[in-house]
Amino acid sequence: MRILLRFVISVISLTVVAAGIYSDDHWTFSTKLTTDNYAETIQNQIDMGKTVFVRFIASEAPAWDAVTKIFEGSTDVAFMDVDLSQESIREGPNGEPWNPGAGGWPTVRYFNKETGIAGGAYVKKTTEAMCTELGDEERMTDMIEEYGNTSTCAVDTEKGCNDKEIGYIGKMKSKSNVELTSQLDRLEAMEGSSMTPELLNWLKKRKKILKQLVVASSAGGAEDEL
Repeated sequence: MRILLRFVISVISLTVVAAGIYSDDHWTFSTKLTTDNYAETIQNQIDMGKTVFVRFIASEAPAWDAVTKIFEGSTDVAFMDVDLSQESIREGPNGEPWNPGAGGWPTVRYFNKETGIAGGAYVKKTTEAMCTELGDEERMTDMIEEYGNTSTCAVDTEKGCNDKEIGYIGKMKSKSNVELTSQLDRLEAMEGSSMTPELLNWLKKRKKILKQLVVASSAGGAEDEL
């Protein structure tokens, strides 16, 4: 009887904690996964060309809640949640081990056309605990940008761009498509070089800016030909 009572108390406690994890508008920005829908829901977004980020929860994660709003409306990424107190989703539909909780919380997996439904695990970049590393909103944002091959900085409106990025956009937006492509090739060649994490992060941000400028330049050139 005591064992049963402890089990019931544990389940109730987990449910109460989970209920407090989400903000009132959370499901506007993220999709709730269940044992019945998770495989199809993730695969549908992969087929649309998106990178899907799935958080397996055990406690509050304000940084996660923040990035789901930062990337609202993105055509590159989608966000989903597994509430382990209600849905025991611990492996992929083909038996791939997802191991939520291994390495610490929050556990975040990403899914895209390269990984397929098996997904991939986030690789820690510091010696800090996972809750500290991904508890930082800037690091969580960096993870989404890196694994989702996306950016919060929109070159056409400069929305989401910091002063450094805006300065770089101003410097590069007058360049020709050939010059932009040349700069992009140069940065991609440098990416494998030894550099500090800060320099590597800035290199990646410049790449994302240049890729947007190249697309805009190519579209402009096509319109001119018409």
